Amino acid sequence: MDPVLPDPFSTVDGVDEETRGNPSYYFDNHRRGRADEAVIQQTLAGTAFLQAPGRRHAVGPGFAMLFTHDEPTSYGYPPEATEPYRQRYLSFRLGALRPWFDRLRGEFGPVLRMAKGGEASAVADDIFRMFRGREFRDRFQQAELLHQLLIALYREQVAAAQTRDPVEFGYHYLRDHFRSPLNLKEVAERCGVSREHFIRGFGRRYGEPPGEMLRRLRLEHADRMLRATQLPVQDVAVACGFADANSFCRAYRLKYGVSPGANRRAP
Repeated sequence: MDPVLPDPFSTVDGVDEETRGNPSYYFDNHRRGRADEAVIQQTLAGTAFLQAPGRRHAVGPGFAMLFTHDEPTSYGYPPEATEPYRQRYLSFRLGALRPWFDRLRGEFGPVLRMAKGGEASAVADDIFRMFRGREFRDRFQQAELLHQLLIALYREQVAAAQTRDPVEFGYHYLRDHFRSPLNLKEVAERCGVSREHFIRGFGRRYGEPPGEMLRRLRLEHADRMLRATQLPVQDVAVACGFADANSFCRAYRLKYGVSPGANRRAP
């Protein structure tokens, strides 16, 4: 008998909207269920708290807390609060979305921006409506929308970093746009800081200068293109952000020890 493969598809377990107004509203996630059960809980009015190891987060309007049902966190209504806490939550099975969920929280923490009227909130609106109206065609559509929601949340955090943390924004901007013919002066201007400030801050935080990261991303992508396509070297160079084939070939040989053409012919 063939082995039964694990189901990779994420599915919606439940959605609801609640209003609470006293400290009896409290949950300890460590005692609630399985690690594969995740929750995105968006604050609509008032404030809640999320207690994580080493830090207590306030979760006000325009933000959401992300947690699983088997982790050392807790959340609830703050004893010092003076107005009702209104929220909506989406509970879902992580499945193959576990890396996305972990990446979001690993990079931005367990409390994320989720502005009312923003892209992530709009995707959540669709999920709420379709779940309540039993409109999902199948579990594939559920997984698709949940994936879209996590990507929208990621995009919202990156956009917010432009004013909150220009160096972090520059890191994501390089990863998103390395195939364009940009330079570090243009990236720093997009971040709102000087080129020198951006280079110093980037190197301290990420362990490599932004110019080296930009070149590495371009070369790694070019190497994949060479192995996956039969495009001319000139076309690969331009597609990966290099000015011309000569500069690409020099950089490629320096990194890989052979020319692009020789590497493509290698068995």
